[in-house]
Amino acid sequence: MRRRRTTSTSERGVVLVEMALVAPLLILLVLGIMEFGLAFRNRLTVSNGTQSAGRVAAALGNQEDSDMAVLQAVEQSLGILPGSGGGIIKHVQIWKSNGSGSPASSCGAVGAGGANCNWYAYNPSLPCNWNPCPDPNNGSPPTYGGGFAPAGRDVTLDSDGLDTVGITVLFAHDWITGVLPIADVSCASNGSNCWADTALFRLEPQNFGS
Repeated sequence: MRRRRTTSTSERGVVLVEMALVAPLLILLVLGIMEFGLAFRNRLTVSNGTQSAGRVAAALGNQEDSDMAVLQAVEQSLGILPGSGGGIIKHVQIWKSNGSGSPASSCGAVGAGGANCNWYAYNPSLPCNWNPCPDPNNGSPPTYGGGFAPAGRDVTLDSDGLDTVGITVLFAHDWITGVLPIADVSCASNGSNCWADTALFRLEPQNFGS
């Protein structure tokens, strides 16, 4: 009987030691799966918004309200994100693509844009939610975030071809548990340290050349 008690006590001690060694690894694995699952969910949500915005840009072409409709399409996809994406989505770029699928020219600095790129900052505290505001219905001419105004986009089906427009959404991500040795993706106000999702769409023809 004494031997059985000693053996049983010894086995329990081994099990406790094994559990003490394995439990932290299991907890770390579970937390890691949760962390990357949430990050993947956010990325899929942003990707869905980017694709929706690209389809809107393709359909509206050179209409005056094209950029505003693109930004609203991004917003409408953010409902499942915490705070409707207010702390996650930072910037949206709308740019003209060259033949290789890259921006035709630099997007420049935040708020300044470039000749072929408009840059908008997401700010839900503003009446328009975007800075600058390209809404043609706010009582003043729309303010585009660069020199890529919708009116200058080629929607004529001729030898020059239709413009291809890129939509890039820049967003942040905070790791929830802090157990992973990975820094948060802060997505600073100057557009650095961001995750990005991009969609390319050729504009639909609205005029037909000879």
